[in-house]
Amino acid sequence: MIHKKSLLLLNRRTVYLLPLLLAFCGWSACKTEAPSGRDNTAINQQRGGEIVAEYLKRDAAPYRKSRVRMTIVSPSEPQKVYELEIWRKQSFGETLTLTHVVSPAEESDLAALSIERKDTATVNVSFVSSTGQFRETGTEKMFFGGLTAQELLGEWDKYDYALKEEKDLNGIRVYDVEGTLKSLASSTIARTRTLFRSDTYMPAEFHLFNSAGEELRTFQVKNYRNVSGHDVCWLTEIDNHARQTKVTIESLSVEYPQQADDSIFTREHVKQLALKR
Repeated sequence: MIHKKSLLLLNRRTVYLLPLLLAFCGWSACKTEAPSGRDNTAINQQRGGEIVAEYLKRDAAPYRKSRVRMTIVSPSEPQKVYELEIWRKQSFGETLTLTHVVSPAEESDLAALSIERKDTATVNVSFVSSTGQFRETGTEKMFFGGLTAQELLGEWDKYDYALKEEKDLNGIRVYDVEGTLKSLASSTIARTRTLFRSDTYMPAEFHLFNSAGEELRTFQVKNYRNVSGHDVCWLTEIDNHARQTKVTIESLSVEYPQQADDSIFTREHVKQLALKR
């Protein structure tokens, strides 16, 4: 969800890394309720879809390269810090994301390629050097920090959207958009609530709920920057309510190159990174 978003699926020596996205601000008491009724429901569904589409349009770029610091704090484990290099390539109906751990050095053989295609289940590909084989996974498994791959990829197509209300959030007007899991889609996340800023359409808060209505995770964006005409969530804090862990994702650099070597986005490149250390 966090768009399209990047970050790190851990299974012994194999880690599945992913991009990221999303959210924060704070609540204000001033808000405007969305009107009810059958006709208004259809209007709100249309508007909710338009808001999400506008965010994704503004976030899109043929190529993006970023370096990210990921900090995980757990009450039961020492703090862990990773730096990731993330390449993203977007074309019509397809997004390819190559994520590589560059620090600490002993983890630099960890890399993964995420393949997202419209109307097709997302696949995360890594290379397991101990077996000499590629490994493919979906997006619902828990990864480092107790998050799922889906949460950092976004997978916006899994949900139907509706505008619930417009309101003020710390003096900023926001759109409160609810996402409901489509009947044929599969996810432990049954419902989402995203607060999009009306001035930039950037997410301000992102809430994830299970089928019982329990909030699983809260994403909060603490800082934004504009890079080459693109608004970027620069500092994001994530509360994992289920595991009582906190994950901080900080962008260290972001670039939007006009061209890139497309061999970056291949399984062979993932293999080379896994074997190079």
